[in-house]
Parts: sequence; C-alpha cells; structure tokens
Amino acid sequence: MQNYLEVLRLHELGMGQRKIAQQVHTSRDTIRKIIAIAENQGLNYSNLIGKTDNELSKVFGRDIQGKTKPDPIYEMPDFDKLSKELRRPGVTMTLLWEEYCYDCRQNNKIPYKRSQFFYHFDHHLQSTGFTDIIHHKPGEETEVDWAGTQPSWFDPDTGEQVKGYLFIGVLAFSGYAYAEACADMKEESWINCHIHMFDYFQGITKILVPDNLKTGVTKHLLHEEAELNSAYQELAEYYGIVIIPARVRHPKDKPLAENTVNQCTKNIIAKLRDYKFFSLDEYNRQVMAELNQFNQKLFQKKPGSRAENYRNIELDCLQPLPQYPYEYAEWRKAKVQSNSHIAFDKKYYSVPHEYIGQEVELRITKKNITVYYQHLSLCIHTRIYGHDGAYDTFPEHMPPSSNAASEWNQDRFIKWANEIGTNTVQVITNLFAQYKYEQQGYNGAKSILMLASKYSNERLENACGTALAHISHPRYKNIKAILENKQEKKDSQSLHPVVPAEKAFLRGADYYKDGNLK
Repeated sequence: MQNYLEVLRLHELGMGQRKIAQQVHTSRDTIRKIIAIAENQGLNYSNLIGKTDNELSKVFGRDIQGKTKPDPIYEMPDFDKLSKELRRPGVTMTLLWEEYCYDCRQNNKIPYKRSQFFYHFDHHLQSTGFTDIIHHKPGEETEVDWAGTQPSWFDPDTGEQVKGYLFIGVLAFSGYAYAEACADMKEESWINCHIHMFDYFQGITKILVPDNLKTGVTKHLLHEEAELNSAYQELAEYYGIVIIPARVRHPKDKPLAENTVNQCTKNIIAKLRDYKFFSLDEYNRQVMAELNQFNQKLFQKKPGSRAENYRNIELDCLQPLPQYPYEYAEWRKAKVQSNSHIAFDKKYYSVPHEYIGQEVELRITKKNITVYYQHLSLCIHTRIYGHDGAYDTFPEHMPPSSNAASEWNQDRFIKWANEIGTNTVQVITNLFAQYKYEQQGYNGAKSILMLASKYSNERLENACGTALAHISHPRYKNIKAILENKQEKKDSQSLHPVVPAEKAFLRGADYYKDGNLK
C-alpha cells in the first residue's frame, strides 16, 4: 500500500517530488499523481491524519501507475542544457521551469506545467546518468550517529568501570556539533538525545540523516523505502522534520557525521580518558565543556569556526522549535480481549467493545496510554502504576448488559464453575464481586477455570475449598500454588459464604491478602 500520508507530509514540508520519490521508493509519476489528487480535492496531511488505511485507499485508489508521454502541443525543453545549468550553485528545477515558461511565452509557445516539466526533467536526468554534486545549504540537514569508541565512568557504590555510548549530531552546513553520553543505545536514549540536540541547536533542520540503527530504522532494504520505527516517525512528525536514513554500507551519505564522530572521539572521549567520573551526569557536564571548546576551535584550512558559522549563518535558517519538547513514547501492539480490555505491564485498560478481537496499537508515555486502531485514536487512559492486575475502565466501553450475543459473561463463567463444584462456584462468584464491571473479572475467572484442564475438576474443586478456608477472595495464583504444591484437601468445606455480586463491597483485587498459605 502506498504511504499516502508520508508523501503529503514531505510535500508540505517543501521537499521536491524527486526527493520524495527517493525517500518512499516509488515512481516520480506516482508522487505527482498523489499530490494532484490531494490538491484537486482540497485535502492535506492535517485533515487526512485521522483516516484509516481503507479510507485513504478510497481517496487515492485510482490509476496512479499510468505513464505520461511527451505531448507534441507543448514546447519540449532543452534538458541537456538545463542539466548543465542545474549543476551551478543555487540553481533549482523550479527556477529553471520559471525561466522556461518565460521563454515560451516570449515565443508564443505553450509550456509544460510545473509537474509535467519536473516529470520529464527527472526522466532525462535518470536516463543520462546525471549525478548532482552535494552542496549543503544552511538549515537543511542534520546528521546523527553513535561514536564507536565508548566513554566510561565509575560506579560510586562498587567502584567498577561502567562503559556507555556517545551520541553525535552535526549541522551539515556549519559543522556545529552536539554530543551526549548515554548508558545504553536503546530507543528511549536515542529519542531523548535528539530532543536535547534540537534544544542545543535552538532549532531544527528540514532533513535528518541517521544511520540504519534498529533504535531508529526498523528495515531498510536495497531499493526499498526505509521503515522507521513508530517512535522515530512520531518524533519526525512532531518536529516537522524529514528523516532520510543513510543507505546501508554507504558512509558517504553522512560524511560530516562520520568525520565529526572521529573528531569528537579525539577531542572529547580521548581527552577525558584520565579523568575519573562517578556518574553519567558528571561525565556529561564535562562533555558539554569539551564540546563548546570543540565548536569554537578555528578551522585549519578555512577562516572561522563551527560556532561562528552556526551563529552568523545557520542559526537564522533553522526552523523554530515547538512550544513544548516532544515527550518520548513507546509503541506496542495488543489484542483487545473478550472483556473489552487490553493488557500492558500486567495492568488492564478498557477499549470500546466494538473492537473486541482486533489488534490495536498503544502509545505509551510516563503519564498516559493512548489506544489506536488503524491510526484512529480510540481512547486515552491515565497510566496505572502499582499493583499488578489493576483495571482502568470507562463505563461507555462496556457492552450492554442485555447483549446476549456477547461471547463471555458472568453467568457463563458461573455455569462453567458449577460443572466443577460448589467451591469453584464460590471462588468465581466472589471474584466477580470484587469488580465494578463484570468484564474486569473475565481474565481471572477464565484462568482459574482453565486449571481444571491441567489438574482435573476434582483437584481444582478441592483446591478452591482449601483456598476459601484461608482467604475470602482467592485469586488465580493462590489456587495455582495449592495445586502445584499438592496442598488441596479432599472434601474441603468453605468457611465463608458466597457473596452475591450485587451486595459486594467493591475493592481492588490486591486489597485482599494473597500471601502463601500456611
């Protein structure tokens, strides 16, 4: 499926159609047609962001693979001449098209429209093997990488040496660099380093060129679109930056980062080799001091320094930072269970019952968990911390109590328990009595009843009786422990009456003790 949203996002950020085609690995003509469809219908990235994949396919699901041939009624440009002009500094395809249109009007000829001009020009460049010389423009590109040499500090408690990793970012035009030591190269560290780098630069370039590390790039096969992980893609969208990973085993795609990594290794890590630091924060404070000196160091073969080029030229060309920095979010996939909840970190969060059985995506921050289905936001929960098994349930997410079509309900679990024995019925009834919504008890009830398939109905019934003799509201792990240790007693009699669900005092599952049975 075409990545329609990404094409429109890159187009609205000012990226040319040729570069978009290279980024998403599709034809130049396909890009042109996607943009044309959006413009003709008055659509843009912002008003399509909430659409599902199926809805986007209906919008753009037309013949976008057709070929465009030169039309004899239009004046064909001299692309050989224009190719030479394109090599000159500051000359763009847009400028050449404007000059071409002016010449056509002066000679009473019909010029190609911009999109067709770009299409035929791009085709000519590819057929003649034209290669553009890279000229970095101020505010255009940032290159990022990890240093190969590891920084180190000492654990203040054990005295053992701890090795970390050095993140490097560099503005391609000025060479102005950022560096930060991290304890690991995990996704959260990678994302946070970018956030800190943008703050240090006081702005954002249009393009970001990383390596193909798994912390940022999920997959990048030859001649295929680089697949960014969800957190890295979200970072790009939040800051309005285009991420174009370097090609695999092509270090020249980010030469400044490679060179700056080597220089930072020499000017930071090597210079700090004889220092003793006893925390990562302490190490990074010295990294910042060395980094500032590195940026202010005069060039050997040209006037000025990285800091001067940054302050005098590039800073004003950077895009402004958003009002608030991006908050790192972890992304996970989950299946909506029969109780209308998804599970994360042994906690449970409700989802509208219409999505039972569907796979959804979770955006997880330190404060919230947002549930998405095909890019559509379904709900936002405040993240639960503390005891396992806790629920956060929105009443409107639960199916109607009269919904006879529901696959699972409390009566069905009670009926199942009744086939095993009265102690089991009591355990399941008391389990449901703990919860405000019966769906919250489905997982626990099913887990307990499934123990019969492993240990037999008789043993489960006896284990439930043993548990009830010690705990008023036994849980799955209590009964499982009894069975695993063969502690169940035959013909155990419950010491506690069954508590009707409608009269139960509602408490969380962990309110009741769940220690080892004696």
